[in-house]
Amino acid sequence: MPWYASPLIYSKSRPPQLASHITRAQRSGLPGATFKSPLTRTTNAAAMKRNRDLARPRDESRPQGKSCDEYPLATSKEGLSAGGKRRSFSGCSIPGVPSRTGAKGASACMISASDQNYQGGMNSSFYKAERMLDGDPYRVLIGD
Repeated sequence: MPWYASPLIYSKSRPPQLASHITRAQRSGLPGATFKSPLTRTTNAAAMKRNRDLARPRDESRPQGKSCDEYPLATSKEGLSAGGKRRSFSGCSIPGVPSRTGAKGASACMISASDQNYQGGMNSSFYKAERMLDGDPYRVLIGD
């Protein structure tokens, strides 16, 4: 049976900090932007928690009004629990975490709490509308 990696599309203007982080993370080599290298949905609560905990440790300080975003999404099998190292970028307010390249690992960036909340709502709506099951492929795109 052929598969299709549905696109989860975020606007670059509505959540600009989120869009910037995802764009930089994908340009650094992390998967999710193409049919050749999609993300894979996980519904395993323990895997999602581990992805989050590894990408954004609880003991790290968070600037007021900011939330730590991780990419690949915690709801993907390609999150940090799949291997690799953390990375970040200039302006992400995560000291001591270098910028890296490659397909393994995860990127972390402090973004506005409103952008993070927007992402959560978009993700939930996408998974429901597309009837995404555990193991289904999907792409993450930034639109206009």
